[in-house]
Amino acid sequence: MIRKKPQDEIQEIVSAVSHEGILKANAGTITFFYFQDVEYIKQFLTKSEDVLPKMKHNLGNRVKSFYGNGILFSNGHTWRMQRKLANAAFNRALSHDVIGENAFKLFDLMDYNVENPINIYDMMQRTTIEILGQVAFAYKFGGLDSFETPDIIKSYKYIMDQTENQLHILFPILDKLPLKSNRLYREKMNEFDNFILNIIEQRKKDLFKLNYQNEKQESDNKDLLMSILEMSEKEGIKIDSHELRDNLVNFFIAGHDTTSLNISVSIYHLAKYPEMQKKARDEVIAIVGNRLRIPTAEQVKELKYVNAIIKESLRTHPPLAVLIPRQPNDYIQVGPYIIPPKSYNCVNIWHVHHDPKLWKNPNKYDPERFLNGEKRHPFAWIPFSGGPRNCAGQNFSLMEQRVLMAMILLKYEWTLPENSIHKEKFYLDSNFLLKPKDLSVEIQFKRRI
Repeated sequence: MIRKKPQDEIQEIVSAVSHEGILKANAGTITFFYFQDVEYIKQFLTKSEDVLPKMKHNLGNRVKSFYGNGILFSNGHTWRMQRKLANAAFNRALSHDVIGENAFKLFDLMDYNVENPINIYDMMQRTTIEILGQVAFAYKFGGLDSFETPDIIKSYKYIMDQTENQLHILFPILDKLPLKSNRLYREKMNEFDNFILNIIEQRKKDLFKLNYQNEKQESDNKDLLMSILEMSEKEGIKIDSHELRDNLVNFFIAGHDTTSLNISVSIYHLAKYPEMQKKARDEVIAIVGNRLRIPTAEQVKELKYVNAIIKESLRTHPPLAVLIPRQPNDYIQVGPYIIPPKSYNCVNIWHVHHDPKLWKNPNKYDPERFLNGEKRHPFAWIPFSGGPRNCAGQNFSLMEQRVLMAMILLKYEWTLPENSIHKEKFYLDSNFLLKPKDLSVEIQFKRRI
């Protein structure tokens, strides 16, 4: 991992040395257990989060300082409160119009340079973060206004890159050394935190104004932050600005980095297999029409093949190869194994998604496997985790991908350039969140409409 070998090569080694569905590994004094057998994973993920809480970070660790105590890492009462608010907030934040309007802005930007190969991963990063800004806290970053990246997004990307630095994760003592990179990291963190906290304070003022003027209106579509503020007030739940900040950062990860990767994987495979691209486009035209428009919620539900493509991309290239570790408070049993307390326990999503006992020809990209009615284990496909701590933003991410894919299929046809670094396969660098090699997936587009 430190040498940045591709994820599939790392996973081949992990599979080779695992024993009957479980792998034990030691890193210094820390013991890791990687669960790979689907039945063990089902038992693991369906245990109460009080019995099997998420790992606790040491203070000063970069992961802890950035993610904080948001919904990804919190436990107990804090997690239950955050999950209750997040579930309702995500349901209210679903908006086809926000996604569609940003798709039109994406197309305007792409059309400026459509004669040359376009890095679709960069385009999807810009699009998903723009959608997230509006859906999460009613803010427009301006990332689709030009090819120039806004400064706050540059800071966010720098923070993410440094947070996932493998050396700092394995040796947190490096965070305390007087390094130039540590100083710059703290500066970027302060800049990003101030940006988020200022937005939170502004939305609090907006809510106070609405309450004072008695103009508060119930709406099906509200930004996540306003929904959480309203519901916490209604339910009498106290949540301070720093807790809100932690959750908004967690929403960034769930709604931006993961979604942009999966759309890029889908577009890549449709470039590699033009017959799949044609079939997907024919389906969109039959249901939405051959005019560029935002598909309705009803139309999106009918896009069976497009949805199968999205699900197959999540299977072959899940945004997380391994779930965030959990640390039992006491001895627990999983299958025939007794797991000791305080050990780090991980679910290997990649292995499950490529297990030949669960999937026929697992290394083959085949959306049809999600359309043939084949019955499989309920935990064979877990890109959003499973059990009580599955991803709160799952429905939002899937809906966002369906709308964007449908509109891109209407707007363009595309191919894979001859000199693509992904010519043979889609290379993923190994990080906490998986990313394309060199952060680039170049695609040659041609306008249809």
